[in-house]
Amino acid sequence: MAGRGGDGGGQPPQEGAAPAAAGKRERIAIRRIDNLAARQVTFSKRRRGLFKKAEELSILCDADVGLVVFSATGKLFNFANTRYTTTTCYS
Repeated sequence: MAGRGGDGGGQPPQEGAAPAAAGKRERIAIRRIDNLAARQVTFSKRRRGLFKKAEELSILCDADVGLVVFSATGKLFNFANTRYTTTTCYS
């Protein structure tokens, strides 16, 4: 993955090992991304994925879900299922 450096595994592949299956994703080390542009892209993608999962949880399990995320610059992103509005979440 661009901007992350290394393959995340830390060990070279073993001789005679089968090649990675097509369609499998590479495992990445969970650590801070040094490249600012790559960090911002990753934040945006993962934020969207997190909000999608929150919405799915709310629909599938009829759960009350609220999610608040602040970016590194302090920008607020929030999600609440339709039972609640932004004003009632902060009251």
